[in-house]
Amino acid sequence: MKKVVFLLVIFMAVTGAMFAQSAEGIFGAIPAAAYTKSDDNAVWTFAATGLTIRDSGGSITIPVRDMKDLAAVTERGSPGCSFAYDTAENKRTYRILVNPVDGVVTLNIVKNGAPMPAATLKKR
Repeated sequence: MKKVVFLLVIFMAVTGAMFAQSAEGIFGAIPAAAYTKSDDNAVWTFAATGLTIRDSGGSITIPVRDMKDLAAVTERGSPGCSFAYDTAENKRTYRILVNPVDGVVTLNIVKNGAPMPAATLKKR
């Protein structure tokens, strides 16, 4: 019984810490680096201040402070974050998870309500 209570207290502390983080701290779950996206070779550059996506059509920078509904997420032991970002043309939500074993980043995007195929980001 003591072990269960101890584990419950630790779980609550970790959960509370996740919700108390700043926007930069939440986004910091993704290691700062440049990554190549598997399906279109776009370069996704993560930094403490935001995300820059560069592909054949140009580039866009999404500052952390412009990310709507930014939240820390975990899935099967992989930390990450989710957020929404709208442009004049599209409404998108992003769910980004980092595999702590191999460092591969999994990216799920919902564009205008339709899920796009999952992609991976590999460190350059």
